[in-house]
Amino acid sequence: MFNEIVLDALHNRDAKLAKLKDSNYEKIVAEAISRWVVFDPKGLECRSAGVDSSWNKRALQGLDLYVIAAVAVTSSNEILAKEWDNDVSGSARGDQLEGKAMEMEMSVAQKARNSCKTDIVCVDGSIISRLLRSTPAEVSRAVEKYGNSIFISKTSESRAQFGFLGSRAGDVYYYRHACGGKAGYSSPVQTPFRDLAVVEMYARLREGMPLLRIELLKSAWETPSEHEIKKVLSLLRYHSVAGYPYCLKLAHKTCKISNDDIDRLASIYSLQNEQGSRDALNE
Repeated sequence: MFNEIVLDALHNRDAKLAKLKDSNYEKIVAEAISRWVVFDPKGLECRSAGVDSSWNKRALQGLDLYVIAAVAVTSSNEILAKEWDNDVSGSARGDQLEGKAMEMEMSVAQKARNSCKTDIVCVDGSIISRLLRSTPAEVSRAVEKYGNSIFISKTSESRAQFGFLGSRAGDVYYYRHACGGKAGYSSPVQTPFRDLAVVEMYARLREGMPLLRIELLKSAWETPSEHEIKKVLSLLRYHSVAGYPYCLKLAHKTCKISNDDIDRLASIYSLQNEQGSRDALNE
């Protein structure tokens, strides 16, 4: 069946992609071009730290085995802070585990910021997506702990900048088509989110490399000047690999909880599925 799906995609590729190029496509791309600032950061020597968190769980014999981890690690692979938890529970909901992971992440980010070993702290992902279901008190605590950390996303579905023009794809799609692979950044835009003000922009640290979405907490940065933006990009460029901060690659690798990790823990707790329980599915 999958072969038929592939053939359909090949035969109808242009028609399907054409759905994105409606009457506003050229207008949106022109707007994106007008907001793009060409800038090739040369790299500014610094001490950078990446922050990430992870969780995973497995339902085994009516119980939930879960693991949560968060880490702050430098680009030289020095761990500045780490927290983790693993347990067996009658019910471990995903939203609860995600909330615990964010609490740990905020804690290690704060420790990294307070460390004399960092000039810049990067957090993997979007601050807005983290706080979608948070209460005002939780938002305030996050702002305090994350502070001037820089949030960096490799992908984004946000339509905050071009939604008013009727965009069908995320903002990042139009910037990718507008800047022709050039290094640089988009003009910062303030994105209101509840009582939180976030300054967002898209940037490419090196020509031909992936486009990144960058968010700054306005309470910590106000509206950054052109000089501040270029300094931030130069700091990020210094330890970047393939256009992405190396400290974030290390943070992701260090704290990721894989399915194999869960299997090993299940073995320790003697909670493996019974032998042959999935033989009927050939798995």
